[in-house]
Amino acid sequence: MKKFLTFLTASLLLVLFALPVGAASRAELSEASREKLDTFFSNFAEARVGSFVMNNEIPMDTFVDFGVQHNIINRKYDLVNVNEGYWGVKKEAVENAVYKYFGRRINAVSSRQHKLTNNLYLVPKASGEGLVFAQVAEWHENGTDIFTGVANIYSASSGFTGNVHGTAEQWRKEAPEDVPALIGRYMFTVTRSPADADRYVLVDWLGK
Repeated sequence: MKKFLTFLTASLLLVLFALPVGAASRAELSEASREKLDTFFSNFAEARVGSFVMNNEIPMDTFVDFGVQHNIINRKYDLVNVNEGYWGVKKEAVENAVYKYFGRRINAVSSRQHKLTNNLYLVPKASGEGLVFAQVAEWHENGTDIFTGVANIYSASSGFTGNVHGTAEQWRKEAPEDVPALIGRYMFTVTRSPADADRYVLVDWLGK
């Protein structure tokens, strides 16, 4: 992993001083590419991941909080039903989520937000939370399996039934009373997953 991070650091420094080999706005990407990238970045948007820049010391809280929220939102079938008030998120599930989306192997511990007890993170059961999702706005292929760009973050009601890959014009036409609001923009760097070349992992995530 250290060799991978060293290579990644050197590659990214080179990219900072190089013009993108291929650059595309959202409209220039294929529908399949837009949907794949939207889904990838929505994992970070819905988990409310805050800004961080590429280094070897990303706070453990960032990893743990992402892993917990990702499992609560997307992997309910794997949660432990502790009691009427709490779900339990497995330590291993948090570690697996971090590796899948960040390419990092961690030994998960307690964060300020989520305490680890008997290999479980206890999270209150809740419902009715608003929907948060992302759309890729810019995508630059830098020629070395490193990609940069911008993602827009949107918020909608929990009852939103529109197409999360759609446009503001479509949303206003289909449900003018529930149009997603733009709540943030993030510049990102991603690279190929060390485990699966067909997937990406997030390296930088910086609010504009």
